[in-house]
Amino acid sequence: MELSQVRYFVTLCRTLNFSRAAEQCNVTQPAFSRAVQRLEDELGGALLFRERNLTRLTELGRAMRPHLEAMLEAADAATALAQAKRRNLQTSLKIGLGPGIGAASIAGAVGEVTKMLPDCAIHFDESGPTALIDAMLTDRLDCALLAEDCDLPERLNRWPLYTETAVAVMPSEHRLATQNAVTARDVLDETLLVGERCGDFTKDLEQLTGLSLRQKRCNGAAAQLLDLVAAGLGIALLSGRLRFAAPLAVRKFTEPDLTRRILLTAVAGRPLNPAAASFVKLCRAQGFS
Repeated sequence: MELSQVRYFVTLCRTLNFSRAAEQCNVTQPAFSRAVQRLEDELGGALLFRERNLTRLTELGRAMRPHLEAMLEAADAATALAQAKRRNLQTSLKIGLGPGIGAASIAGAVGEVTKMLPDCAIHFDESGPTALIDAMLTDRLDCALLAEDCDLPERLNRWPLYTETAVAVMPSEHRLATQNAVTARDVLDETLLVGERCGDFTKDLEQLTGLSLRQKRCNGAAAQLLDLVAAGLGIALLSGRLRFAAPLAVRKFTEPDLTRRILLTAVAGRPLNPAAASFVKLCRAQGFS
């Protein structure tokens, strides 16, 4: 499979017109059509229906589109990073992390950027959605990871990255640590530690079940909340993608399952430096895994 074939197919997905797609790719229509046909042969089936003036994706085409788009995003990111390295650009990458969202899920993309640009300065800003959105709009952040239920302005592009599930975190000697999973009924008599910078899984639980839960509010990030959990002040419902260490016990939370979708956001139409632009493309490519 050649990258040019992938690029032609992705362009055709956007235009659904062979002539316009070939023109945008700066190739003749016969050469364009042959490349798409070779891609179909390699993938083992038709990717598009061609009916007179109507072109539309087949079921196989729809299934392959996100994966081929991800492949193209990753290739473009690698090219941009290589060009930046050759030009020895001094650059930075400034990422916002919304409440309760850790950096573990994007560490791979950050690592790819710094591998090509070892002098790139990495900056993380953990804050609430309003502050992070303002920082992006005023060019103090390149991008931010935010929960889908945030009130996002139209000026922001948004790309789904992953869906995360809540876990219950408690001291290792806690009575619930003997169970394989924790349910809503199990936490009725527990104190739940909550914080504005730690996600809203406890709030979601109350809304889903109608239960009135005993809560203790704590100002600070997830790391400080976990310190209080370890000290025995209560348990917490946090993203299962965060990093947890002893002496904490982590159990899946079920009945109900608490999930939220995380988006990568950036200001629409605003050029990003090579490091940030490549990071965005790498994250988008990994978002389909």
